[in-house]
Amino acid sequence: MNNILCILWGELRSDFPFVCTMIWKSVLKWIVLLFIIQHHAFAQDSGGGGISIFLHPKKFYKKFLPNLKPKKSNIDTSYIRTYPDYLTVGARIIVPDIILSLNSRTSNELHAASTYRTSIGNIMAFSASYRFITAGFAVVLSSDRKDKDDYAASSYRTATIKYNGETFYLQFKYIRTRGFTDINEANSDSLSRFTKRGDILVKEYQFEGLYNFSWKRYSYYAPIDYTHRQLKTRAGVMLKAGAYYNELAADSNLLSVKQRAFFEEFDDIRKIRTTSFKLAPGLGVNLVFLRRFYLAGAFFIPYNLCVYNYYTKDESRVHKGVSLAFVIDANVSLGYQSERLYAGLRYQFDTKNVAMHSVDMTSLFGYFGLDVGYRFKAPKLVKKVYEETMPPGM
Repeated sequence: MNNILCILWGELRSDFPFVCTMIWKSVLKWIVLLFIIQHHAFAQDSGGGGISIFLHPKKFYKKFLPNLKPKKSNIDTSYIRTYPDYLTVGARIIVPDIILSLNSRTSNELHAASTYRTSIGNIMAFSASYRFITAGFAVVLSSDRKDKDDYAASSYRTATIKYNGETFYLQFKYIRTRGFTDINEANSDSLSRFTKRGDILVKEYQFEGLYNFSWKRYSYYAPIDYTHRQLKTRAGVMLKAGAYYNELAADSNLLSVKQRAFFEEFDDIRKIRTTSFKLAPGLGVNLVFLRRFYLAGAFFIPYNLCVYNYYTKDESRVHKGVSLAFVIDANVSLGYQSERLYAGLRYQFDTKNVAMHSVDMTSLFGYFGLDVGYRFKAPKLVKKVYEETMPPGM
């Protein structure tokens, strides 16, 4: 986590000193607060007793968070079923769909556009969840493309930290994708069908939250992570907000030699950085039929406020601008849920179009997923460890 914060600080400070200063001050405040708490604990409990407070979470919560008490859930149990005493284990096969395109705004030559794809194979993921805690891992399977030799080798990395509450969630996500291939044959030289760009790197930091105004009877989580089960058909109104940092970079010019004549004022651009802010109303619906089957969907259609910068090979910024980006964030799923067993098919995607200086950049990050899982009565050891370590009410 410290590495992620340091990377985030390094990426943002050149363009957003004020925001970075505020983040750094907040981190320092937390460090000072933790130091004061720790010092106070040792000062009040001599003879090694201070250490015991941190080794025994219940004592820590009682001493420093005395008002933290369990709250009764107000979810309407005739509409939503929760599983606080179950350990949920699941497996998911993910077929990623990643597309990135650059189009000239100063030329009508559509064949000059770059359409980048990856050679990332299918992903197999496993997870285990108990109440508010989820742990998991994933492995990338080999690519099943018949023409994969025409594509540059790709790598994909992601890390997520998420808190799910009854009414809202908060999430931090890091995505890193390296190795793209321009499948527009008009841009390639005569030696190859496509243009391999193994040097192109896309990385993104996301911090977002969602508030469910209809949380008592509509579950956004039910078709997503299966920690809830929707018992009756219900729709809900939601609001999603977030801040996002994205960087598209290459070791050489982002455009091929053939393209450059059609892109004005885009000479030797090797990096595009964008920071965007989103406030998106959304609508979701869980349609329950035959008691255990469901068809679900959620859609958010906002405009993002984007600040973008162009950089050349020597890290010199040559242009800065502001734009409104049209974004569609949606997921659709069909599945089955019983008391123990669940299975589902889902397509989730996030597409964005940013009109920049002389260039339109369009991206699509989506995936098809097949989920299968089972809920077990949580072992006593899991319950004991959870109750001994987590704050009251969780």
